[in-house]
Amino acid sequence: MPQKESVFEELSGNDFSKIKANAETRHYSKDDTIFSEGDSVDYIYFIESGRVSIRIQKFTEQEEICSLGPSEYFGEMAVFYKDRRTATAVAASDSALLRVDKNTFLEIVRNDESIGANISKVLSKRNEELILKEKLIESTGIKGKTFHVSIKGDPSMRESTFTRERYESIVDKVLPELSPMLIELLLNRCVYEIFIHFNSGEIRVSSVFNPFSEEIHQANKLIDEAYIDRHFPKIAYQEKVEIIKRYFGSMANEQHYLALDDRFKTAHGNYYKNWEPVPPEEIRDVLSSLSVLRSLEDFYLRNFTISMTRDAMRMQFNCDGTHFVSADDYRKFLQQNLISE
Repeated sequence: MPQKESVFEELSGNDFSKIKANAETRHYSKDDTIFSEGDSVDYIYFIESGRVSIRIQKFTEQEEICSLGPSEYFGEMAVFYKDRRTATAVAASDSALLRVDKNTFLEIVRNDESIGANISKVLSKRNEELILKEKLIESTGIKGKTFHVSIKGDPSMRESTFTRERYESIVDKVLPELSPMLIELLLNRCVYEIFIHFNSGEIRVSSVFNPFSEEIHQANKLIDEAYIDRHFPKIAYQEKVEIIKRYFGSMANEQHYLALDDRFKTAHGNYYKNWEPVPPEEIRDVLSSLSVLRSLEDFYLRNFTISMTRDAMRMQFNCDGTHFVSADDYRKFLQQNLISE
């Protein structure tokens, strides 16, 4: 993502001269690493020519979060907030960079009001962007979000899956009766999130009335309507939505939240403002197809998580690690990645 603001757009020629007077020029060939995630901070960089790719590590792969060109800068975030680099910078082409020593740069910012104010403004916006990018999944629950993230499992488990004898678990035995009850819990009861552990028969649920705790129930108990009535009060789906929105509203006015740095307040504030629940029809569709997932010949589903608060299903397989897929794209994922034509 291109940098939306550059400190050079606001600085006067005199301001730029002050920084340049303290800089040294370094040349990098394409694919050279300028610094790596986790490195100690030493310099802030300004691009004279060429392009630089800013990347973060997501498990075994690097993801580009920003591509920068002439008159843009990078490396400043760790200078101001951390003593280690939070991203990797790689020359995307042959590049010439100005670099300023960390301590020298901070002294310039402290002593020059104009430079300090302009850099602080841009830093705030870029911090917000990185906060969001570093998360594996942004759990906003916004309808229409489409993604598929996979985390590869243990290779030894993957190889042995095809020779391991399968057996009918506690959940498998009751799944035809259990699936409608799970739909009932999410759509018409106090539950907003469900975790299913197929091998142990453990079902974990979270309630809007006790959102920071999990209840653990046995799968074969949850097929009993009387048991459901004893443990899970009825509440309409839309009323649960309103409870969650009121919680976000109260958090936005909480004193510790108000004391957060602006970058955190903006990121969380956008989450609170834009949050939407997963549509009920998607929940019904996903839970109705659990038996399909569980019965796949070459895949062994170990556990499964679904929530009305985020548009993401979590599925963990013995053979292929963990998959996160949007509820809206669930059927496509099932057809393209799991079911043999």
